[in-house]
Amino acid sequence: MDWGTIVGTITGAVVGVGTTMLTDRARWRREQAVRSNTVKRELYASYLAAAARTWNEIHAAVVTSSEPWPERARAAGAAYREGGVFELRYQISITAPPHIVALSDKTMRGYRTLVDKLNAGQVYNSWDELRSDCQEWFDTLRDLRHEMRADLALDTPRAS
Repeated sequence: MDWGTIVGTITGAVVGVGTTMLTDRARWRREQAVRSNTVKRELYASYLAAAARTWNEIHAAVVTSSEPWPERARAAGAAYREGGVFELRYQISITAPPHIVALSDKTMRGYRTLVDKLNAGQVYNSWDELRSDCQEWFDTLRDLRHEMRADLALDTPRAS
């Protein structure tokens, strides 16, 4: 019996199996990254859509409505509660990195602060007044969008 043939066969088998395992692991990681990126992209898009929808409803209640002020404040509060931002924020808290979670919290608190001001009697007579008072919220939302884009770019799998 020729030991060289046996050793060569075993070595070839080990190398072949090892290469296949490494290739399968790399493919699995790539697929996981694609799935994770898809989930984040859908969640981020849903959160930003809910934020825009909520803001538009609040804006309509506060600036363009012809209702008396107590009714406008109630409508703004309903827009905040029904806009979906609060619920999606919980999904972000378990999916996104901490800095994005913090920005989503700050965005949500901005809505709550505005609704609290309205319920306390704050009146806005124009879009410019409302925009000026909520500038920090707009800045936070802009930063949130930027960070979400950056996070999705980091999670984009590289071609191997």
